[in-house]
Amino acid sequence: MFFPGKRLLVRLVFAPVAAVALVGAVAACSGDSEASSAPAVGSCVEVTDNAVDAMKATVGDCSSAKSNYRIAQVGAAPLNCTAQNATFNGTVGDTKTGLCLSPNFAQGACYADAGTRPVEAVDCTAPEATFKVVKRIDGETDEMLCGMDATLYRTVPDPKTTFCMAKP
Repeated sequence: MFFPGKRLLVRLVFAPVAAVALVGAVAACSGDSEASSAPAVGSCVEVTDNAVDAMKATVGDCSSAKSNYRIAQVGAAPLNCTAQNATFNGTVGDTKTGLCLSPNFAQGACYADAGTRPVEAVDCTAPEATFKVVKRIDGETDEMLCGMDATLYRTVPDPKTTFCMAKP
């Protein structure tokens, strides 16, 4: 005998239970593990110390203003990067590594340029502040979009980003 109400009831009860089980399994697999904090191409880092012999960074969320660099290359330290990327030879967490970093600067933030080393985020009123990101344009690599308030620009090909900058 066919009871459409029972089949519907089974679906209504089973679907939420299956969803809860799936969410629990995903949460268990994506917990805070060492693999998730390891530096990988495409992930972002917050450089907490850019001193020549003591560089330090932590892997962070790319959407966070604190994660000011995206990893373009990972290798054994010392690593020599192209002129378009900052060279990081130091520790990420407890791991000594070399990284080539492309900017992931935050709009409105100020930075102190450190040559070929990663820049340091600083207060815009700090004397060492060398530039401010006046506009960040995601999905485009076109300096013509910056406008008149920008005196410098930087484009990043992957992911496509244009940073429009000026003196603070």
